[in-house]
Amino acid sequence: MQGNLRIFALIGFIAVGAFVLTGCELLSPPQPPVQPKPRTDTVENDLIQYSRTVLTPLRPGQEFTVSVKVTAKADLRVVLISESLPEGFELAEGSQLKAAHLGLAAGATFEHSYTVRASAKAGSFTITGNAIVATSAGTQEPLVLESPVRVQAR
Repeated sequence: MQGNLRIFALIGFIAVGAFVLTGCELLSPPQPPVQPKPRTDTVENDLIQYSRTVLTPLRPGQEFTVSVKVTAKADLRVVLISESLPEGFELAEGSQLKAAHLGLAAGATFEHSYTVRASAKAGSFTITGNAIVATSAGTQEPLVLESPVRVQAR
């Protein structure tokens, strides 16, 4: 009888040790939710620097602001920004995904912000946009910017 007790105690000790070593959630304290942090993605060419700041990771359905900036490296006649949201994301009322600015001098910055509601489903998504500029030489090819965003349940 005493031998069986020792065997059960040894098995119990090994099982608890295995849970602790493998990081079993039953024995570890609950982790606080991950706090979203701003992240800025940037692309550039000879005429502009185009950047977007987003929050990531997000909670499902969380509202957040996306900030877009275009800084001119040369005198520009027109700057057009056109953003697109991934499936499941919604533009908040009163926000616009397109913006334009006439006459941006070299060194000047054009900024645009809009509010978005994240997808109700967890996953990895990408916000995409184009910046199109026109100079005295004509309209240039669009500069494409992609910003990965993660939505996680907790």
